[in-house]
Amino acid sequence: MQWFENAKQGIRRSRAFIALLSRGGRWQTAIVCALPLLRSLVPTAIIITTGVLVDSVPEAIANGLESPAGQQALQALAAVAIAFLLHGLLEALSMYTARAAGTRYAITVHDAVAAAALSPGGIAALEDPDIAAEFATVEEYDRAGTYRNAVFQLGQFVSQRLQGIAAFVILLGFHWWAPFVLLLGWRLVNRSVVQWVEKGIALGHLMSGTGLRRAQYYRSLAVEAPAAKEVRIFGLGDWIVDQYADAWRTAMSEIWQGRKASLPGVALSATALAAAHGIVVGYLGWTALRGEVSLAELVIFGQAVLATILLGPLGDFQWQAGRILAAADKVVELEDKLSGHHPALEAGPRLLTAGASQADSERAGPVTVRLEGVGFTYRGRPKPTLDGLDLTIPAGQSLAIVGENGVGKTTLIKLLCGLYESDAGTIEIDQASPLQARHRIGVIFQDFVRYELSLRANVGFGNLHLAKDTDQLEEALRDAGGEKLLATLPAGWDTVLARGYENGVDLSGGQWQKVALARAFTAIRGGAGLLILDEPTANLDVRAESELFNRFLEITKDLTTILVSHRLSSVRHADRIVVVADGRIVEDGSHDELMRLGGRYATMYTLQAERFAATEGRDEKSDDASEVHRVA
Repeated sequence: MQWFENAKQGIRRSRAFIALLSRGGRWQTAIVCALPLLRSLVPTAIIITTGVLVDSVPEAIANGLESPAGQQALQALAAVAIAFLLHGLLEALSMYTARAAGTRYAITVHDAVAAAALSPGGIAALEDPDIAAEFATVEEYDRAGTYRNAVFQLGQFVSQRLQGIAAFVILLGFHWWAPFVLLLGWRLVNRSVVQWVEKGIALGHLMSGTGLRRAQYYRSLAVEAPAAKEVRIFGLGDWIVDQYADAWRTAMSEIWQGRKASLPGVALSATALAAAHGIVVGYLGWTALRGEVSLAELVIFGQAVLATILLGPLGDFQWQAGRILAAADKVVELEDKLSGHHPALEAGPRLLTAGASQADSERAGPVTVRLEGVGFTYRGRPKPTLDGLDLTIPAGQSLAIVGENGVGKTTLIKLLCGLYESDAGTIEIDQASPLQARHRIGVIFQDFVRYELSLRANVGFGNLHLAKDTDQLEEALRDAGGEKLLATLPAGWDTVLARGYENGVDLSGGQWQKVALARAFTAIRGGAGLLILDEPTANLDVRAESELFNRFLEITKDLTTILVSHRLSSVRHADRIVVVADGRIVEDGSHDELMRLGGRYATMYTLQAERFAATEGRDEKSDDASEVHRVA
């Protein structure tokens, strides 16, 4: 039944929240959970002591404070005062502990989300649109302050709900049916409001992952730096604002419509609640007129009837409680989904290595790479990108991978790095899986990351164990041709490579290429035995790329290297060249061997040479054309 499913969902979400909260400290969690209970008991005590006080006041006035009734009144008054004082102290203590616990909880959630994002050995799960939508939802909760305020908001909700339960228990002393009549009324209201809230949360989840996510993207185009230049040059400002407004209104309109559809049920349940109160309050007044309840009981039961409001909807606290529990459930769900995405790991290998250790660097040397029958198909694509690919790279060999755009060269590199898992076949690096051997791999992709951090971090990320070894970093930067760069930076190795920071510097494309290459050379010094360049020089001219690749091959001549480039003249000096087509290796040999073969490689190479030769004919000063014409 629906109520049973809702109960199961509530229990699951509550367990998720408690599990996350407990990670911040068990005894702190116990205190945070106990305080709402204590806070709920104090108002109940005030209701009872107030009734006793009111009942004893008339006789105390008549007989004086020295009489038993007077003493009872004084004791009741003292109890009320103490209860109010205790209530204030518990409120202050609860607020302090809740804020502190909320901070710990937010940190715990951030750590859990980061761990979930980093837990897969590869990146396929993170490219899943469903997973991406869930991360967007979690981020939206964070932006709204849900995690920071979680403990306080939920504590308020639990405390108020417990006060309502205490009022229910008090009313059992009036007539057993009275609290049940009120509970039924509040249950109807609560159910309709909860359905309204849950529908809003569900639509919020959906829109956070789709419509609101699109709106947020348009907003980022308007206010963040990456698109700022083109937005202004092309005059896109008004268009972006309009698109943002349309996307936001479209997403929110579905949420508004969903809420509106539930309003008739809320109105009907409110009518039933009014009738329930009329029955109980009317009967209480009738019994009081007949003298069947004392003045104290009338005050106590009357206050209890009013307090049963806390059995019903609790407004923003209830809405926030729903969001808090749903958010916790989403975080745990993400952890569960992403925790099993590295089946290739065995017996504790390092999944997310921070770079090879000193022991690894002592075992440095070239690696052997073997791929047998490797197949891989992207989600949603009918044809496989790789289909039965076989390739063996002996230790110490330099290999170039070439082919037309879209044939799977980068996909092959990602499989070698363990970023994707193959659908078929096996991949071994020194008889280990790519994930197990990742600390022996150094790679620079075409879209290598330009970290808005110091030069030391940008180079040292090749191997974190060497990040503080300035001599090693300087050698890596020098090998990459960036020795002049260091002298131009205001804070040297500590200069942040981004504008917007004190003494921050933005580098040119060519300078970033050298920093990225230095990162790879740092990986070599840390023990990497396989170095990969996956078209990181795509924005360099032919001469610059050729010089960079030649320098790379010279420095890494004793290691296993893989070069990927669409400019064939840049990789002609590799020991071996393979051509990828139709998901497999279709040609394999040295540059001279493949040119003599007269197949795909020879055709592509000749066409590129002719194109650049034609360019040279139009412009004799073209360095790119003369270089390619010369090597061709």
